[in-house]
Amino acid sequence: MALQYLFTMDLKTMEYYLVVVGEGSITRAAERLHMSQPPLTVRLKSLEAELGVELLSRHGRGVEPTAAGRVFADRARRLLADVQGTTDAVRSIGHGVSGTLAVVTGGSVAPRLLSSLLGTLREQAPDVAISVSSGTDAAVWDQVSHGEADAGLLHLAPQPASPQGWRGLETAVAAREPLVAVLREDHPVAGHERADVVALTAETLISPAASSAPGLHEQLLATWQAAGGSPEHVRETDSTSTTLALVEAGLGVAILPAAVTALVWRGLIGLPLLQHHPAVETVIVWRHDATSPVLRRFLRIALSTPEPDVLSPEHAR
Repeated sequence: MALQYLFTMDLKTMEYYLVVVGEGSITRAAERLHMSQPPLTVRLKSLEAELGVELLSRHGRGVEPTAAGRVFADRARRLLADVQGTTDAVRSIGHGVSGTLAVVTGGSVAPRLLSSLLGTLREQAPDVAISVSSGTDAAVWDQVSHGEADAGLLHLAPQPASPQGWRGLETAVAAREPLVAVLREDHPVAGHERADVVALTAETLISPAASSAPGLHEQLLATWQAAGGSPEHVRETDSTSTTLALVEAGLGVAILPAAVTALVWRGLIGLPLLQHHPAVETVIVWRHDATSPVLRRFLRIALSTPEPDVLSPEHAR
């Protein structure tokens, strides 16, 4: 029965009672609560009537809790603390400042973008538990589609993805960047201000594999062929680091998103391209029925860029 009383009685009256106990006077408590004494007295008597016991002993100096009143005060403090804790927790989760976020990235996406997004999220919501994984673009689609990850990052192809690949998913541009040529520092073109792709087509293009990063691979191949390069002179690799290693070994040249220049080590150089080319779009993908407040906060961060946070017309959903 006691629990039933605690859940049916007015929490505000509990708060008033604790103020009265703390002040030892109904008059002083009323002043502290910015209310007149009669309504407060009525509240206290109603509380005692509901519980069927006296909670306060009245005397000339004021009031003090009875034995039952001391027990009630102790339980009321705990209950109100639990209510406040529950309120804080619910608001925290509802505002996306606590909870969990799982992100999966395609292997061709530069780490700096992910670092920037997660760093901002950490500043805004330090209590969010973040997990990160990486894989092929197909793995990104699959994990987000099946709810194994809340959001994914990957490069888009110049042509729209298969309708099957977009089903049930939302996509928006998180970053746009130009392409750069990555060459050995002793390459004949390395001293130029911009790299003429036509001058590179006699060599082998080292590119992320179509099987792991089809969007980026398709765009690199289109840029290569537009300059007269042959698709037969393309060597695919499984990672950006392997691509850079093969360029350093003198086995070819690479064309990669500009953000990769942050990964270029001594002995290599990244040059902007002489030829006009479409920007590389890195998109964030998530389930259209996702309701996580943390995900909504992450999306706001990812899409707060100078670029429009929508896809180019050929990728419109």
